[in-house]
Amino acid sequence: CICSIGYEGPDGGACSACLAGWFKGVNGSGSCMECVAGKYQNATGGSVCESCPANTESLAGSDAMTDCICSIGYEGPDGGACSACLAGWFKGVNGSGSCMECVAGKYQNATGGSVCESCPANTESLAGSDAMTDCICSIGY
Repeated sequence: CICSIGYEGPDGGACSACLAGWFKGVNGSGSCMECVAGKYQNATGGSVCESCPANTESLAGSDAMTDCICSIGYEGPDGGACSACLAGWFKGVNGSGSCMECVAGKYQNATGGSVCESCPANTESLAGSDAMTDCICSIGY
C-alpha cells in the first residue's frame, strides 16, 4: 500500500493526513509540504494550497483564508477583497487597517500608496492632496 494524495507515511505503513496549512499532491511515500507564502490550505488531507485573493498576502503554512491580509496600500477585511487606497490616502502596513488621509503639507498622487510625499520646500497643501500641483507657495514665497 502507498499513501494517497493529501496523506504521508512510509510505503506499506500507516498514512496520516496532511495538516491544515500543508499539502501533498502525489500518491506515494513523500512528505507533506508547507503552503508557501501567499497561499493557504484550510483542510486536513489537502492536495493543493489555494491562492490568497488579489492584493493580499499570507505567511507560509497559512491554514485559513483569513490569514490572507491586505497588502500595503490596500484596505479591507482579512480574507476578503482588498481595495487600493485612493490618491491622497495611504496605508503603510499589511493588515485589515484602513487607509489614512495624507496630512497637510503632503500628497499622494497614485492609488495604492504606502506613504505620502512631502511638498517641496516653501510650499504647503491641504490634507488629502492627491497631486504635487496641490502644493502651493507658502505665504511670503
